[in-house]
Amino acid sequence: MTPDTPKRTRLVITAIVAIAAILMIAVVPFVTNSMLNPIMKAQLERTAKFEKMNKTVKFPDGMIPHAPLIAKTPWLCSFFYPFWTVMVFVGGFVLLTLLSALYRGEPWVRGPVLTALAMPAIAGGYMMVPWMNFLGKTVGGLPPAVPVMFIGLIPYFAILFVEKIEWKQMAVNFWVFLFLGMTAVESFANGFAAYRILYSHPARPMLPEGLPALWLTFFSLYIVCILLIIAIWKLGNKQKNGWYLGVIGSSVALVAGYVCHVNRHTTLDYLFNAIMGGILLVLLLIPAIKKRLFKAPELQAPAAV
Repeated sequence: MTPDTPKRTRLVITAIVAIAAILMIAVVPFVTNSMLNPIMKAQLERTAKFEKMNKTVKFPDGMIPHAPLIAKTPWLCSFFYPFWTVMVFVGGFVLLTLLSALYRGEPWVRGPVLTALAMPAIAGGYMMVPWMNFLGKTVGGLPPAVPVMFIGLIPYFAILFVEKIEWKQMAVNFWVFLFLGMTAVESFANGFAAYRILYSHPARPMLPEGLPALWLTFFSLYIVCILLIIAIWKLGNKQKNGWYLGVIGSSVALVAGYVCHVNRHTTLDYLFNAIMGGILLVLLLIPAIKKRLFKAPELQAPAAV
């Protein structure tokens, strides 16, 4: 938004963001808390089931029993669920602090507001996967993390589409900022999985064939997540260094995801990570799209002092 945006429009967008901020502070922590014990209980039960199976089944040479590979999952979820929820919680206070500047249409506020709104979207996307894997078939229904995701997504895209712009510009805003967020959450989730397998493998501390790709992957994909979150801020403010961060992050996601997929064929998740990174990279490298990311001079961020 800018100071030229109609006052009523600015009021509506500010109200939507304020509601999201309140939900991020007052609701999301309770949603996360309601998920933690059921997920960890299901993970412990799955581990116990696999351990029992390991004692009765003779695995072929080269086949790794499942139990050791998910043994650390409850501990990791009990760390990262609260971590992302705190990011959402703090993001809510960021939004409340920026409400007056957002209402006034100050251009510099667009980037930090989009970044804060990306927190529940990323958190919900990440927290949804373990719930579906361990409780989806038994509990059914909509995972509690899905509403968390939409708390961020609705105002996120409302801000991107608030201005009366041509459909080509709207398409650029939608696809670029969608894949910035999608690639960030997919990279974090796969970095989480790579770390879990790398440090739970029964052959450790040795690195058997196929495993070295995981240390490259989990470090790289965590960095990708950080780079793309910063890129949302920078590109939200029409800053060109955001484009460079996006290109770097998407390139790393493409290569790291593909390398891990080639070395480990147990899941397609790393291939999807590479595809998302590749799509984002192509979008950012198309000259017409790159030009439109910095087209609106009234949204240019103030020069750094």
